[in-house]
Amino acid sequence: MTVVVAFHCPDGIVIAADSMLTPSIGGVGVGHHHGKKIEILPGPQLFAFAGDQGQAARFKILTELQHAQINGLAHALEYGLAMSTGIIKQLASTGITGSGIGTNTILAYCHGSTHHCCMFEAQLQPRLLDEHHFYAALGSGKLSADPFLRFLVDIFCPNGRPNLREAIFLATWAVQHVIDTNPGGVAGPIRVATLSADSNGAFQAIAFPVSEIADDQKAVESAAAALRKWRDEIQSGHAADDAPEPPTPPEPATP
Repeated sequence: MTVVVAFHCPDGIVIAADSMLTPSIGGVGVGHHHGKKIEILPGPQLFAFAGDQGQAARFKILTELQHAQINGLAHALEYGLAMSTGIIKQLASTGITGSGIGTNTILAYCHGSTHHCCMFEAQLQPRLLDEHHFYAALGSGKLSADPFLRFLVDIFCPNGRPNLREAIFLATWAVQHVIDTNPGGVAGPIRVATLSADSNGAFQAIAFPVSEIADDQKAVESAAAALRKWRDEIQSGHAADDAPEPPTPPEPATP
């Protein structure tokens, strides 16, 4: 199993992932290894993957070779379309087609003066995240990540997209949730990278040290502690004025 989470923010892109790699034979996992699923590429670009490691490596090499064409394209999606067409053609040349394509990827890049995040899903078909659809998850951990991401966004982002700093926290919490709630195949350390413009408007991609992500994991626990405190205040009758009263237990049934 694996999970990769992406956020498209007003001020940049955030991608977070677990570190478990699971080689397989005939669809059966035969081992677990720790490795990086997020890479910084020329451009600058951020690349992340879930699924078949060999197919993802071929996609990564293609994006390393083709990044120079980005700004010559009329629309940001054209780069995603070109990468999708290129990798599908390349995989087909070695007999990998249709359901044999076993990887999904994320590519973050800048086109003109704007950052973009392209999800390659469902046999590597591209779509761009935008202000209305600004977060997504890939991998077998997607079943756990998607509903939890919706919960986090509803709580922390009632007015729209989070900024870069907030998204790092939310992405870390989502990946940690998948690690905690799955029986195996998803494991730390959590890795996070961002693509954003610096003070001079130049885009830069940054991979954060694992030690810095540990600080966000502590922030997750702090948020959970705040919720537990709110629960305790409700039970003690000292909750905030706008907090609902706890439900009254039903009267016991008459024999």
